[in-house]
Parts: sequence; structure tokens; C-alpha cells
Amino acid sequence: MVAELMFVFAVCACPALMEGSRILISSPYGTKSYHNMYVPLVTELSRRGHHITVITNYKSSELENTENVRQIVMDKLVVDMSPYPNPFDALLSPTLMLKSMSIGTAIIYNLPRIITETIYDDERIKQLLAEDHFDLVMISITFNAGSYPLAWHFKAPIIMLTPNAIFPGVIESLGGEEEPSHIPFFLSRFTNKMNLLQRTANTLATKLFGYFIHQFHHSTIHSIVKERAMPNIPPLEELEKNISLVFTNTHPVVNYARTTPPQIVEVGGIHCRPAQPLSQDLEEFVSNPFGFVLFAVGSMLPMEIMPEHLIQSFIHAFSRLPQRVIWQWKGKIRTDLPANVLAIPWLPQQDLLGHENCRLFITHGGLNSLQEAIYHDVPVLGLPFGTDQKLNVNRAVSDGYALQLSWTEINEETLTSAIMDLLYNKNYSETMRRQHELFHDQVQTPVERAVYWTEFVMRYNGTEHLQLASRNLAPYQRALIDVYLVLILAATFPLVLTFFCLRRCFRRKPSKENKKNE
Repeated sequence: MVAELMFVFAVCACPALMEGSRILISSPYGTKSYHNMYVPLVTELSRRGHHITVITNYKSSELENTENVRQIVMDKLVVDMSPYPNPFDALLSPTLMLKSMSIGTAIIYNLPRIITETIYDDERIKQLLAEDHFDLVMISITFNAGSYPLAWHFKAPIIMLTPNAIFPGVIESLGGEEEPSHIPFFLSRFTNKMNLLQRTANTLATKLFGYFIHQFHHSTIHSIVKERAMPNIPPLEELEKNISLVFTNTHPVVNYARTTPPQIVEVGGIHCRPAQPLSQDLEEFVSNPFGFVLFAVGSMLPMEIMPEHLIQSFIHAFSRLPQRVIWQWKGKIRTDLPANVLAIPWLPQQDLLGHENCRLFITHGGLNSLQEAIYHDVPVLGLPFGTDQKLNVNRAVSDGYALQLSWTEINEETLTSAIMDLLYNKNYSETMRRQHELFHDQVQTPVERAVYWTEFVMRYNGTEHLQLASRNLAPYQRALIDVYLVLILAATFPLVLTFFCLRRCFRRKPSKENKKNE
């Protein structure tokens, strides 16, 4: 009877124990779109009574007035695009593109060190380490191995956040395999069907990037943390192997299906939500029997710096449409826009995509934007710039719900042709409808899934039962190279032994006559 009462008490007390858990999220570097990965989760966790501290390089207006949420903003780590050439010019000039890539490589090379130094030199972080405690640490992967020691310091399990596709090296650190034979490198434009040359290039890119992210900087980061904050910190490789879960912003409808360790939890589309009513002026503009087209390319690409000949191509193409066009434009509003075009500096993208009159989405092809297009059932014209956008748009085109134009191909005729095809060819809308249904057909919403697993990790202080033993094996052991060598030797030894035995048996013996002559 006593045992039964204790069991009932434990079950009833479990939710109460979960309330008020303290969670630290370290996402000190990335674009504003990275907020989409954790803001919906933080909002729901806060509503459930948890206390969350967020280390970020951009203050989230959505979390500013959220109860139980504190933001530590690293202003020094705001993404600075000023060293780069005009992105539109770089897309049109191979020389400028090479210059942009070289600048980016130099910046990325130093980022892990800079991020780590910025974190542990910050007085607010020092105070956090000295006075606070946390039950869970969530870490954004982007050049952020310097945050692993935070979890070790607080003796808390780690959940990793990947705002894009799964970075190379993550799955290997959990004991799985990268599978570059059919999983394209996230910065490439390959598909899951590659020839020999593509698979070779894909394997090299995947392995080198994984090494750069997960091993190359570890000794430098370890030295910084050891010197400035934690003298007894163990090697980062050891901390990385004990990651409890990885929340990845992927879904098989958008990203290629792959085998993953049990610690990988897909929450692709976690930021997607039903559309809210538009403001009166926007509603009046989009209330058109022909519908409207939405043109937006993310927060990092200001349209006003686009070369004039490209701007004119868009203006002339849009003027030929019966549809209205909403154009995200942050600069001075032009006076030569057609009557059917509305240029605004900020737009409620999901509310517009979810409007019943939205017919087409012209986008750069960022992962979040494509997820929103699928969630709201709107065909896509992709105009990718770089990073993972080319991979995303290539997949969308191969799946049949999108078309793609490179920026060197854009003129009035190519734009008009692509837009008209997407608007009036039912194949695109029908294919998108199927993708939309697949995207929505889930037992849990991504937010519900993320909340469940977050609280699961805190309930059991980690996920040791999900960890693969292979994470402790050397690469040659995982690939069974040592086993294959043993098998080859085992198979070869009898053959070699037989060969020498036969050679000895059939070796020619000297005849009696030869012996007499001797």
C-alpha cells in the first residue's frame, strides 16, 4: 500500500518537478532567421513555466515581452556584411564572386575563436557562470563549439540546434555515418543522384567541412576556455560525444531522406504557423480576382542595391501581370513602379503566403522560406544567391513545384515566362498540394515534438540509452576496415599455405643419372 502511494505521488509530482526548470540557449552567431529555430520553442516552454536565458547576437522582439525569458545580446557578434562586395554584383561577376568567397573564407576561419573569446570575456556570462544554474543547455551549432563547456560547467545535458540542414560532422560525432554517396553537401547544388565525379567532390567537401567545424578549432577553443573560465575543462571531443539530442530544421519533403542516429529529432517547419488577418491596407491591395505574387529574398539582401538593369527587368515583367505584386523593398520607394506593385520595407510573410489569394512566391530559396511556401501551399520561383539556397531550390525544382532562374539569366522575358508558367500550369500547384499535405501529415506538430523531447531530456538528465556505442570507435573501426583486413588475411593464409605446400611437393628432384655424373 505504501509503495503504491509513493508511485502515485511520484507520477503526480513529475509535472510539478518539470515546472520552473532552467534552460540556457546559446546561439551567439547567425542571421536573424536563426531565431525561427528556437523562438517558437522558447515561447511554448515559457508558457509551460520554464525559465529560459538566451545568448544571441540579435534581440528578438517576439521574446522581449515573454514571461520567464531573458536575452543576453552579443552586439559584437552581429553579422557584418560590409566587407563583402555587393551580392548582386558578385552574382554577375566571376571576379567579384571569387573575392566574396575569399573574404568569407577568411572570416569563417576566425569565427570560432572570436565567438569563444566574446562569450567568455562578457561580464554577463562571467556572472552567469558564477551565480546561476541550469538544468539544460541548448547550443546552436554555427561555429559554436565554444559553448559546449557551458553544459559541462552547469552539469547539464546538451541539446544541439541546427538551423539549416544537418552540418557535416554532427552525425559522425553521434556515431552515425555521413553518407556522402547520396546526401549532397549542404553548400552544393548536387541532388541525391550523383555521378562518380560529383560523389568524389561531395565526399571531399563533406569530410573537409566536417573536420573544419568539429576538430580543426577544438584545440584553440579549448585553450581559450581553459585560460579564461574553466581550468579543468575536458577535451571538446569528449563533450561533443555526450550530446543528448539534436534538433534539426529538416523534413523529408524539403531535405533528402537519410539514416540518422536515434538522437536526431527533425523539427523542420517549427516556425510555420497559420496565417493571421492582414492589416486593412494590405487586405484591400491583395483583394484582387487574379490574386497576388509575393516577392521577398530574406533579411540579409537589401533590394535597393540591385543593379538598375535587374530592377527594370522586374518592373517591366510585373507590369505585364494581371496579378498584384507585393515587393519587399527596404530602400527609398521608387516612383516608376507599376500600379499593380506595392513595395514595402517589412511584410508579414506567413500571413501573406497563407492568404487565399496568394498565387506565387518569388524567393531566394532559404530553408525557412521554402518551408513556409510548402506549409501554406504556394508554388515557388527560386532566385538563389548562395549558401544552402541552390541545394534547396534544386530539390524544389526536381520535386516539381518550383522553377529556378540564376541572376545572370534574369531579364524581362525570362521572368515573365517563368512567372506565367508557374501561375497557369496546374502541374506546379497540384504538385505543391501533395507536398503541402505530406508536410502537414504528422502525429505531432514540430513545436509539440520539440517540447516533448526537451522535457524528456530534463526528466532523465540526458539520453544515455539512445547513444550509439559507435561514437567511441575510431573511423577505421566503424568502417570495419580492421575486420575486413582480418578476413582477407584469414582467406589468404590457406591459399598461401597451399601454394607453398604444392610447390614443395612438386619441386623437381634430381635424377639418379645426374647424381652419377656428379
